[in-house]
Amino acid sequence: MSRSPASPVPSTGDTPHATRPYALQLRDLWLRLGREVILRGVTLDVPAGEGVTLLGENGAGKTTLLRVLASGLRPTRGEGRVLGYDLRDGRAVREHVHLMPVDGGLYPDLTCAENLAFALRMHGQSGDVAGALTRVGLAGVAGRRARFLSAGMRKRLALARAWLLARPVTLVDEPFANLDDAGRALVLELLGDLTARGVTLVVAAHEPGLARRVAPRALRLAGGTLEEA
Repeated sequence: MSRSPASPVPSTGDTPHATRPYALQLRDLWLRLGREVILRGVTLDVPAGEGVTLLGENGAGKTTLLRVLASGLRPTRGEGRVLGYDLRDGRAVREHVHLMPVDGGLYPDLTCAENLAFALRMHGQSGDVAGALTRVGLAGVAGRRARFLSAGMRKRLALARAWLLARPVTLVDEPFANLDDAGRALVLELLGDLTARGVTLVVAAHEPGLARRVAPRALRLAGGTLEEA
């Protein structure tokens, strides 16, 4: 059962989106892993339904920030809320967030159809598994175990899962990697469909020209700090 969201983090000032509720709010968020500081004073407001492209060099902390937003990593200090839920309340956050990691995050010993059906069960949802597989061009391999798929096919399966779940906040790490032109067009189509359905989307990508077609606002991580790009 979903928990009631806590009070939102106070805004630090007026924004052009002030009339819309915030899906993501971070205030002076820091993350240290061992002796290394990965995130430094990150402050962020993302209105519900907005699409954001997250840019940065390899090692800049893009994947780490996505994991923090998904409650997979706890900040060293600072505040953060997702749809009003405190980041420290991982269970509540995970009920509303889907993270698609760069490797897809699939269960290798489950078939394509089983991966999607299991994801739906875990989130207490129902959905058209066969239709989702058809949408991403994997209907012909519905019974194949994920471990035997090519990198591009695994990416398509992970996209089908994100599209089928359509969690209110969807975080996607490098969705264009390991895909040909047809696959990249499919990414744009599916992610565009999510934003049209009101999903708040954060896309970490090395292809800003592509990503900004579905997530127009661009932010850049450099040296652990985040700023508008």
